[in-house]
Amino acid sequence: MDSTALRKEIDRRLEPWSAQLGPDRVAYTNHVLRVISLSDLIAKGTGPAPSDRSEFLAAGVFHDLGIWTAGTFDYLAPSEELAGHWLEGNGQSELTPLVTRMIDQHHKLRAAGDADDPVEIFRRADAVDVEMAVLGRFGVRRAAYRDLTEEFPDAGFHRRLLQLGAERIRTHPLSPLPVLKW
Repeated sequence: MDSTALRKEIDRRLEPWSAQLGPDRVAYTNHVLRVISLSDLIAKGTGPAPSDRSEFLAAGVFHDLGIWTAGTFDYLAPSEELAGHWLEGNGQSELTPLVTRMIDQHHKLRAAGDADDPVEIFRRADAVDVEMAVLGRFGVRRAAYRDLTEEFPDAGFHRRLLQLGAERIRTHPLSPLPVLKW
């Protein structure tokens, strides 16, 4: 899917949660767009582009949304629930097991499957963006990541993650990063 059509589709899907996202709407939208675009780069040659696949669009939109809708940094379950309801309401309930696995495993520190597994492709794409292509790039060239950040600017996304993470450490020092999995 070209980037203009992808932006329109992601904007349409995120619209119901505009109020909850508030001033973070652009930052989160652009993160979703970067993750889906990175999924395309990582999955090159493994079948249809992730940006053309419903499971990637759903996982992309909902993977972190629970931060804002549930007001917590322990957001995987709320994000999975949102995705499940959306998929059911849009006649795609057969995708729920895969999409919830993609969301549940997207902060896994080790591989979540084979390199061509949608769960692993999505995990890698999110990791590249969260780490700003510093630690692991999974074959994504630095120049390609830079191009994506020019097209879909950070808009404060990483700063917001640091703020939320610092607040979580302050309020839950024994469980600072509950979304990380081995």
